[in-house]
Amino acid sequence: MSYATTKLLSLLAYPLNQALLLLLVALLAWRWRRLAFTCCALGVAWLYLCSTAWFADLVMGSLEDRYPPRALSALPEADAIVVLGGATRGDGHLGSMADLNQQADRLTHAAALYQAGKAPLVLLSGGSGTGGRPEAEQMAEFMTLMGVPADALLLERASRDTHENAVYSAILLQSRQVRTVLLVTSAFHMPRAVPLFRREGFEVIPAPTDFQRLADPPVVPRLLPTVDDLQRTTQGLREYVGTTYYSLRSWF
Repeated sequence: MSYATTKLLSLLAYPLNQALLLLLVALLAWRWRRLAFTCCALGVAWLYLCSTAWFADLVMGSLEDRYPPRALSALPEADAIVVLGGATRGDGHLGSMADLNQQADRLTHAAALYQAGKAPLVLLSGGSGTGGRPEAEQMAEFMTLMGVPADALLLERASRDTHENAVYSAILLQSRQVRTVLLVTSAFHMPRAVPLFRREGFEVIPAPTDFQRLADPPVVPRLLPTVDDLQRTTQGLREYVGTTYYSLRSWF
């Protein structure tokens, strides 16, 4: 199965697309009123549920609780810091630098680890699935702005997904005799990333960041739908689908 096909099929894991498919079935089955009504009700109810803070926190919590936050002082030193792509949206038409997204905490956390002397090398892993500029290069620009010297950066420019992050990073790191890595990615993504890097022979020290559940109560009541909560639920469900797919491919 091609990379593009896999990405297209992964869209079926998105609650919005699932709800739209149910509504489409309801429209096509309008002659069978009971079936049409059931599909329509299920689509609306599922979209509503996925758009609430209560459900988004439930999904995210089931992933993030596996790798709780750790203070910088509690993290040991390693041979290298590995930062997984996903922190940028790509180069903007009018901007001089890439546009950061909600996972940009990966970059600030990695910079803080480097400044704390946790490792002498920072590997940035991320290619381009569209033929544009590799994300590793985009991330490198921000890392240098945050005080990480260019000669401490190692760029992995070919990977398009988490599995390739691990495989291609291993090629670069093993040539430098790196054995222990501080793995930096979003906490909800860590359950999928850690076993992939361990399979490549690394001693992995998880350094999770970008926790999606906030300590302060939300401004909007938790049972009212918001776009932000729908996005968080989507990210969480996508991780479960990705983990299942990787397991079926025997990548774990």
